[in-house]
Amino acid sequence: MREQHATERHVPVLIVGGSLSGLSAALFLAVQGVECLLVEQRPSTSVHPRARLVTARSMELFRSAGIEEAVRKAGDPGPIGFVVADTLADEHYVPTGDHHDETLDISPTGMRLCDQQQLEPLVLGRARELGAQVSFGTRFEGLVQDPDGVTATLGTADGSASWTVRCDYLLAADGIRSPVREALGISRHGPGLLGRSVSAIFDADLEPVLRGRRAMAVIVRKAGAFLFARGNSEARMWQLGFPLHEGIDLSPEGLRERTQELVRVAADAPELEVTVHSAMAWESEALVADSFRSGRVFLVGDSAHAMPPTGGFGGNTGVQDGHNLAWKIAAVRAGTADEALLDTYDAERRPVADFTVQETLARIGQSSAQSRATVQLGYCYPSLLAGVRGKDGADEAAVEEGSVTENPHEPTGRPGTRAPHVALDHEGRRLSTLDLFGGGFVLLTGARGQAWRSAVDGAECEVEVRTVVGPGEHTAAQELVYTDVDGTFLSSYRIGPHGAVLVRPDGFIGWRTSQECSGAGERLGEAVRSLVGR
Repeated sequence: MREQHATERHVPVLIVGGSLSGLSAALFLAVQGVECLLVEQRPSTSVHPRARLVTARSMELFRSAGIEEAVRKAGDPGPIGFVVADTLADEHYVPTGDHHDETLDISPTGMRLCDQQQLEPLVLGRARELGAQVSFGTRFEGLVQDPDGVTATLGTADGSASWTVRCDYLLAADGIRSPVREALGISRHGPGLLGRSVSAIFDADLEPVLRGRRAMAVIVRKAGAFLFARGNSEARMWQLGFPLHEGIDLSPEGLRERTQELVRVAADAPELEVTVHSAMAWESEALVADSFRSGRVFLVGDSAHAMPPTGGFGGNTGVQDGHNLAWKIAAVRAGTADEALLDTYDAERRPVADFTVQETLARIGQSSAQSRATVQLGYCYPSLLAGVRGKDGADEAAVEEGSVTENPHEPTGRPGTRAPHVALDHEGRRLSTLDLFGGGFVLLTGARGQAWRSAVDGAECEVEVRTVVGPGEHTAAQELVYTDVDGTFLSSYRIGPHGAVLVRPDGFIGWRTSQECSGAGERLGEAVRSLVGR
């Protein structure tokens, strides 16, 4: 008999779905000090590798949460490029393009290869360490919203019991099929289904045909398949991806035999011993939800945007969704921001999702180093610029209206863009400007920005002041002072020594002024109010 329980508890935030996007949202909420409960119907984190590329931006966010080094240690520093061959035994492999890490000079982290089944436990562990609660084997069954919150019905994975949880906000990170999104009736737009494929994990000794050669992936023409290395360079674990044609036996035994057959063709080794550990069929789609918010429910990750695996941007976009939303929920709960701030989640993240889906579709044919860097670090929030236009319009006239990206190698420092990485020194410790963000709002000033440093006393929420000076330059600032190691701070942020830049907790520029002006306190206060929805 099915057991039913009364409402057991209240949590500020309930997260439905415990894959990478949901776990990351829990982590970033915990970093912000927001209590949350994550429920996942599976018994554990992912056991299939799924995504592998951790983009530079995701690495920057994991750095801010304290797990960058753990991800590096668990991951693989190996090559990130694709090559093409008739078989793995070919004398020469043909590279598909230039696949160096184009973010190393504009990010303190760069990108990393780390299988999702290795990454998720790291995110989970840190989230729990910071106070997030995670319940596996728990499924979502339904929800009811009212003006004050959400009542969600949850149940055991086997359906033997159910109960309700009351929350202020619910984050739906429950995947492409998203029962939460379907319950809300949110439609999607885009090309839809692109194809069906099989992903299989197997063990085999391929070194005799590889002969020490390495690549992130090999497109094997004779097998009609993709071969991905898994784990570190010494591992024998591999992933094979191949299209799901009509007539293929989808039973576990059928997929196992088909995988073994294709691996032997790929290796040009008919007698090769191949042990298949898992094989799963999946669908590639390109769809974006028509809204990322419905009342007190927010779509995060694949529930908001489904995209093909080309480029590895799907999971990374989901990671960044949660980061964008976490500080906003924290600010509203703390009373330092109005509820209207939460509307900016849809306004900011949905255009990014639309752009990223289009970029992944374009990359099916080819891509450039510039386009890869732009997708990782160059996306913008035009709506943020629109919100501050007129409050400091002197240096915004040249901005392209509605632009969703900029070249991250040529940062503009304009509102709505990621605050550029600049190497800093503080009392002999080397760090990045990005290391200054993540708590509250941060006001960056030049050596002679005293008027702006004094103006923070009139701000309606806490604003931390950080002064950046050039090599050998002196300042009267009493706050924390950092040395601009390469002398690029002012040019990267496009301000003068009397100017200032206000950076949001998520590391995006909210406002800037290139010079000193009268009424600094009023100007800064107006900017802060705009950025918190007031």
